[in-house]
Amino acid sequence: MKDKSSKSKLSQKIWWSFALFINVILTIEAIFTQNILGCISVILFGLFIAKYGDPIIFEKYNRQKEIRYQAAYKKREQFKLKKRDN
Repeated sequence: MKDKSSKSKLSQKIWWSFALFINVILTIEAIFTQNILGCISVILFGLFIAKYGDPIIFEKYNRQKEIRYQAAYKKREQFKLKKRDN
């Protein structure tokens, strides 16, 4: 069962990475041809990828970023308490 899940995650990551690549190519094409409708559609497709593809493509990076954010938040709270006590 675990093997199936890892294959599924890998295939999802490949699909979303391919979608991101296609979006970059379409963005370049829309800009060079000065196609306004193409630019708008590429922006919408990019927002779709950012919402649904980002957690899959950048899973490890997002997890590490959250850990760093939590550590910085704890330090900030400790500094506030220390500053308030002084």
